[in-house]
Amino acid sequence: MPRWVEVTGRSNRGFTLLELVVVMILVGILFSVAAWRLLPLRGDAEAAHVATTIGTLRSALGLSLADHVLRGQYQALQTLDGSNPMDLMLETPERYAGIVSGQDIGRVPPGYWYFIEESGLLGYRVRFPHYLLDSPADPVHLHWRVVMAFDASTDAAAPEQTSGPRPIGLRLVPQQTHPWPSPQGLEALQ
Repeated sequence: MPRWVEVTGRSNRGFTLLELVVVMILVGILFSVAAWRLLPLRGDAEAAHVATTIGTLRSALGLSLADHVLRGQYQALQTLDGSNPMDLMLETPERYAGIVSGQDIGRVPPGYWYFIEESGLLGYRVRFPHYLLDSPADPVHLHWRVVMAFDASTDAAAPEQTSGPRPIGLRLVPQQTHPWPSPQGLEALQ
């Protein structure tokens, strides 16, 4: 017989029923506290995902603008107005459903991006809409549109520009606002 059994006078029998119940209660309390603290992070993670994707798309639009301007293709820039910004990315997001018709946006799964070709809108179906500040009813679809910015002054550096204002920028403009709360300085989508 091992020496520690002789000293304590107890054999190794495992947990008693009372000890097991106490451990289960403590684990349940810890789980509920952790869930209460961690579940709201899903909304923060979704807001960060959308903001990052929009920032990436805005960068891709800026690079496309710079490419067209360097080549002197001012007229070709106008074709980007209302276009699908996902086409400018080397890799589309994992959750990109592709081009859908306006009547089919209800079939887009939550958490997926899509493009409505007939209206020129990039859309995202919010996965956790109850974390939005205005708490709209499900489903919530956020939409953006690529919009051309024009310079009203004429420029001699653009000889093919014959009339009208010269395009000077591309913007990804939100079509509505459903902001997420920003607990750590993450600004609402604008």
